[in-house]
Amino acid sequence: MSLLYTTSLLLASLTSSYYVAPPPPSPHGTLTFLPNGNITRVIVSNPPINLFNNNLLQDMLSFLQSLIPANRATPPPKVVIFNSANPDFFLMHRDVQGIHPPLLPWKQQAISTYIAITRYLQNLTETVFIAECNGRAFGAGNEVMLQMDMRFAGPNASVGFFENGFGVFPGGGGQQFLAQMTNKARAMEYVLAAKTIDGPTAASFGWFNSYHDTVEKLRAHVDDVAMRIGKFPQGNLNATKKGLAWMNPPVEVLESDIAEFIVQDEKSDTPGLIDEFLRLSRNETVSEIELNTPDRMVDLYP
Repeated sequence: MSLLYTTSLLLASLTSSYYVAPPPPSPHGTLTFLPNGNITRVIVSNPPINLFNNNLLQDMLSFLQSLIPANRATPPPKVVIFNSANPDFFLMHRDVQGIHPPLLPWKQQAISTYIAITRYLQNLTETVFIAECNGRAFGAGNEVMLQMDMRFAGPNASVGFFENGFGVFPGGGGQQFLAQMTNKARAMEYVLAAKTIDGPTAASFGWFNSYHDTVEKLRAHVDDVAMRIGKFPQGNLNATKKGLAWMNPPVEVLESDIAEFIVQDEKSDTPGLIDEFLRLSRNETVSEIELNTPDRMVDLYP
């Protein structure tokens, strides 16, 4: 067998495969990666409630930056699925101490990191991001989930915004994305009134792609969607994400939102409300208010 023929066979085998290098370990250990070919599962574990604190913020940003093609020696995964190790909590809100006025430089940096995460979810067109939600997703966790490409709900899923209870609002793009998925009036109802919504109802509104009444059905459905996407050519994936990007809210609207959030956060009544929330939530641990955060925000107003 000639060297030229052998080399041709080797090149053919390399180009027909799709090797994806696994991501590096997350710096703070809040994310665990399960790569399987061109699909990677990301398991969130930040006890006790998967709080979106600085550790999780930095781990999420580090992972998303590792998916940038220019940062890699191999192609990124075609599909990334986020799920949780905690059966009660999927992705929760920001550490509210990080928005407690005054907004010191480290708090401003945390906000910038959070916004960078949302931008990567929107702009990394080589990868489809799927949320496999079978727990609570409130506040920032809900906003991040809404900016993934698809969302599927299991029997424990519940979602909602609670920021208006602090006298601020969801400043990370979540309210705009929700309005496009449902409608303006429905988004205003759930944002302004801070109401919790369960998985079946949210799916009927378009908050989720679909609802599944067992964990097994949820996992099977998400795996099937991911497997089918993973089989198809990379170019089609890129073109579809780019082609549908016109439906994302304009960047200038998102930038205006975060600027207004900072203005509202500096209001005189915000610190007292955050202090009361920290007391009722036992410093953001498993508690009645964290199990049903949006609905319980009225408890801050005796």
